[in-house]
Amino acid sequence: MGRDNRDDRNKIKRRKVSSSDRKPTAQTSSTSSKPRNKKNVSSKKSSGRFKGVKTVALIFLVLAVVAVAAGSGVIFASLRNTETINKAYLDKKTYQTTEILYADGNLLAKAKTAAKKEPLNDISKISINLQHALVAAEDERFYEHNGVDFKGLTRSIVNTVMGNQQGGSTIPMQVSKLLITSQEQSISRKIKDIYYALEMSKSVSKDDILLTYLNNFYAGRGLYGAQAAAQGYFSVDAAGLSIGQSALLMAATNNPSKYSPYIPEKLNGTENKEDVENKLIFYTNTTEDNLDEPTSVELQMIDKLYSWGLIESDTYSQLKAETLVVRKAVPREAAKTKQRAILAKMLRLGYITQAEYDKAAAEPIEIKLPKSAETVVSSVEDYVYEEAVKALMEQGYTKEEAQNMYYNGGLRIYTTIDSGMQKNLEKQYENDSNFPNTDKSRPDGIVQPQSAMVIMDYRTGQIKSLIGGRYVKGKRTLNRATNPEQPGSTIKPLSVYTPAIDTLKTTQSTAFSDARGGYRFEKNQKWNPKTTTAGFGTMSTRKALAKSSNTIAVKVAETLGDSYSECVDVMMDYLDNFGITTLKDSKTGDESNSDRQFPSLVLGGMSYGISPLEMSAAYGALANGGVYIEPTVFTTITTFDGNLLVKANPKENRVVSEDVAYVITDMLQAVVTEGTGKKASIGEMPVAGKTGTTNNGYDCWFVGYTPYYVAATYIGDDAGTKDTSGNIIPRRSVEGTSGTAAALWASVMGPIHENLTVAKFTKPDGVYFAKINPTDGGTSSYGVSAAFIDGTSPSRASSYQVTQPQQNDVEEDESTPDNSGDGGNTPPEEETPSEDQDTTPPEDNTNNDNNTGGNIGNETIEDNNNNANDSTVDNITDTINTPED
Repeated sequence: MGRDNRDDRNKIKRRKVSSSDRKPTAQTSSTSSKPRNKKNVSSKKSSGRFKGVKTVALIFLVLAVVAVAAGSGVIFASLRNTETINKAYLDKKTYQTTEILYADGNLLAKAKTAAKKEPLNDISKISINLQHALVAAEDERFYEHNGVDFKGLTRSIVNTVMGNQQGGSTIPMQVSKLLITSQEQSISRKIKDIYYALEMSKSVSKDDILLTYLNNFYAGRGLYGAQAAAQGYFSVDAAGLSIGQSALLMAATNNPSKYSPYIPEKLNGTENKEDVENKLIFYTNTTEDNLDEPTSVELQMIDKLYSWGLIESDTYSQLKAETLVVRKAVPREAAKTKQRAILAKMLRLGYITQAEYDKAAAEPIEIKLPKSAETVVSSVEDYVYEEAVKALMEQGYTKEEAQNMYYNGGLRIYTTIDSGMQKNLEKQYENDSNFPNTDKSRPDGIVQPQSAMVIMDYRTGQIKSLIGGRYVKGKRTLNRATNPEQPGSTIKPLSVYTPAIDTLKTTQSTAFSDARGGYRFEKNQKWNPKTTTAGFGTMSTRKALAKSSNTIAVKVAETLGDSYSECVDVMMDYLDNFGITTLKDSKTGDESNSDRQFPSLVLGGMSYGISPLEMSAAYGALANGGVYIEPTVFTTITTFDGNLLVKANPKENRVVSEDVAYVITDMLQAVVTEGTGKKASIGEMPVAGKTGTTNNGYDCWFVGYTPYYVAATYIGDDAGTKDTSGNIIPRRSVEGTSGTAAALWASVMGPIHENLTVAKFTKPDGVYFAKINPTDGGTSSYGVSAAFIDGTSPSRASSYQVTQPQQNDVEEDESTPDNSGDGGNTPPEEETPSEDQDTTPPEDNTNNDNNTGGNIGNETIEDNNNNANDSTVDNITDTINTPED
């Protein structure tokens, strides 16, 4: 468009129609009709007296406002550190993109905006209908004022003083609110908006002010700006918006949650192809979305949608697997009502004819959604998005405002992610040899087994690297790093052994029988869990934890209180202090619908489970001398020009003393050097950690820490996935079970520690070492060095004649079946697990049980050092008597 034509066009838009000219027969179509020049309307009505009264009124208003504001210093305080406004500044604000930065300041990613905002660089690319609808709806005297409409401002000030929602802002003032100030409802912000509107009108043309607004307004459904809204609702370009569509978009911007053009509804089974074509909406079915599970009718409709060619095969598979949920877009009646009100204003102002009004007002809302084009992002970016939006909401922004700031605010998010550690983690996850029995042919397209890992600096709570799955393909897919899974025996150090050591009555040398039975509480006698060790020996708590004995874990837990419920309370409290948020608590007595029971708290058969993120932070508290620090993935969030919005301030609390934490650390080192976690070893660097395996090896873990970092690793087939027929695909055991998880942990952590100085865990002054025989816990000159808190000690000398230092080079697996007795390990109320989750207590995969448990006296045991469970005593011959419980 030439310059001369542009000037003529601007002059035409500044006209206004008189009431005598508003006749349908005298007007043309909206693309050519322009309001008449204001001079033809107002010259006869604007007498000198009227102008004088208006001027006096305005002066009085301004003086009143200035007097009130100046008296309180509001104006001066509000206008400190203001920006210089020009077109370049507005363009910079419009086109800026949020950047996610590594801890070293290098770019991790730019926030993907997939149809969120698509700015246009010329007003001619936006329909004149939308321009007219905007002026009519928001600022009908836009072409007459110099940035501030004093009539509207009067109403706004009165509303503010009266404590009501503000109104009367001009388009320049709204541009200020969108891009420069904030959504805060206050006199101070209003003063800034007035200032910026006046400055804007001095240096920026009316067309460019309109363009800036239309590139940035929010139209609901995550759509920002005219182009994104036109595409997102109607599948047209902004230049092709009709009168009715334009009025609908302006209706939405007034209150998107109330007036956006459609609402999502469930499919009811009666729809024809025409009813849903270009009207399907897809949601990722994750816990955070809080979507109702699809009904049988909806699931049947999926087949119809596929047969009609409305969904592709991968979408069909995900819908059948219920990882996606489909809804249909239904026109919103409130939007139609609001649209008619805006059309009426367009008619009154002369922007459309009566015939055009009648046609647009009568037309039904016709939604035509575009094909989905979700941008692929990493699980790190997804988690940063979630945490940034949450942090902004904690600063007082609404969720919609926080999301807008994230996608369109040009934020700078300084993460805690270490670029080298993240790339190493991703490299290891691309190596299929780390994941035995990989299956890439699943009908839902998701590779199994899946896995997740989180690495943290436990001294600061900073997440250094994170991955939420293997071959993650799209945004808002399931992030397994933050999704709870059954923890198995990784729960034992947190819920059982830490509180037991904290009592100062139990030490590493305290001995218990690993035989089945002999439990203190009737509920546990009835449950009678199977053993994961030989089941006819005596073990110190050190060895019981290293070998992951289930029976001894239950018996240690029974020492935490005087009653079953008191023991449960203690374990629940410790887990809560360790930052575990997924406990299902119910004090109604319905244990089947709660984690208030030993199977959940001792063996990890929880209702929901624990996420790798929370597990790494919990173990980090043990590594950090007993102080828990809330995980954080960013240090600061700033505006693009450096103004601080959020600074991370992670919460922390002391769980136990550093003495207790160190003793547990020493016991967890024994898991790696003497027990089930040998594959987690990374050379000379000390490693403390715990394996975990649930029934049949479906879920496998290793959670461990060094003097530098803590990391939680999870591996397992996704539970509840379905094939294209809707049938649940059986979960497979993880090949190698917890040994595979420990080996993966070492594969990731080994390179990270390669160039770090080998260090020991710092021993507190209140701790000393003594040599004990780990089998019976008695003192022995040939035993292992075990940590004790001052005031505690081994209670006796070892009764065994140890012939060589305690050592076992055989790899162990806590899930290996024992031969210690018959029967199940599931409480009566949990006999029928849900089809998609293993709710039975983990790590009890016993077959061919021949021993009924109980006291076993006068039995001679000989260990040839070749038992995978190392469940007998080490190279000794002696008579074993089960100690009292």
